Parts: sequence; C-alpha cells; structure tokens
Amino acid sequence: MVKHILFDFDGTLVDSRALLVKLYNEMAMQHRFRPIREQDLGPLRSMSISERVDRLGVPVLQIPKLMVAGRQLYHENIRSLQIVPGMKEVIAKLSTQGVKSSILSSNSEANIRLFLRKNKLEGAFKEIISAKHIFGKHHSIRKVMKQWGTTPARMIYVGDELRDIESCKKLGVPIVAVTWGYDSPQLLLSGNPDHMAHTPSELYRILIGLS
Repeated sequence: MVKHILFDFDGTLVDSRALLVKLYNEMAMQHRFRPIREQDLGPLRSMSISERVDRLGVPVLQIPKLMVAGRQLYHENIRSLQIVPGMKEVIAKLSTQGVKSSILSSNSEANIRLFLRKNKLEGAFKEIISAKHIFGKHHSIRKVMKQWGTTPARMIYVGDELRDIESCKKLGVPIVAVTWGYDSPQLLLSGNPDHMAHTPSELYRILIGLS
C-alpha cells in the first residue's frame, strides 16, 4: 500500500512550458544559442534531454550556470504561472483522504513555496525537496527514502518526463506518468511507466486506488 506521494513540480503541477520557452529564448539570444520556435515545440517534446540539448546547440558544460540564471528569471516571473487545471482539486481531495504528499523538483524551494503561497496551497504538502542532481534524480529519490525510512513499494512518484521514469525504474519506485507536461505520451511510453494519466481526474483515481 502506498503511504506517500512524491510530485514533480514543473509540468506536473504547474503549466510552466510557455514561461520556460520564453526564458530560454531570452538566454538563447544572450548566449547565441538556437531559439525555440513555435514549430519546434512538438518535435522537442518527443526528444530526450540530451537530444534537445544537441538540437538547440547548448554546450553541456554551460547547463549548470544556465540553470542558476534561469531560476532567478523564473522567480521574477512566477506570479504569471497557473496551476494545471484540475490539479488543485486533486491535491485537496488527496489531503482530505489523509494521503501524505510532497514535492521533489529540480526547481528551487523558494520558487515552489512562492507559487504555493500564491495559490493558497502552503499546507497541502508535507515537504518541498529541491533535487540537486539535474541529470540523476534517482539520487534525490534515494535520499528521500532513506530520510523517511521507507521502501519503494510504500511510495509513488508522479512526473511528466522520461527521466522521471528512468530514475524511478533504477530504484523500483512505482511511477504515474502524466501526459500534459513536457514529454510526449509516446516518449513516456518508451520508458514503460507503471501507470499513465491523461487527465488530473484519471490521476486521482489511480492514486486513490493505490493508497
């Protein structure tokens, strides 16, 4: 029986795709990377992170520095973000059922808490955990399990990217992949997730069935 749910933030809870494209294009202009055009969005959703980086011509060694700059720009624009329609209700219903939920994200804790305050969701999550490993989220998930003293079978991860699935597979942690985030349904399926949800209401039914 699942006792704790770990939610990813960007893409899963928050519709931040338009903002992140805007911020990336601002940095692309500054650093002379290839910008993301409207016609690029569909193909990019079906690529792995390494394929996207290669397609856009972003030097891998510059990614950590760009992440720091991007988080600051994100923080300055966070009030424009909206929660994914239907997810606020999912979180509220899970809370009334006594299900413990936390957030694990490569976004900063400050950004996440600011968004939660704006949407009156401060008390909805037990913890906000900022993942330090950009390309190896399984390290952060393993650390969380150790802190909680729990096993993979007693938790479940909710994410929207292939890398989320791959991280969970390394640890044996069940995952629900949602299709409204960054990666296309076809790319998510290639990772063989334990469950897939196409709408927040479908996500809720899956999570309650496992709790």
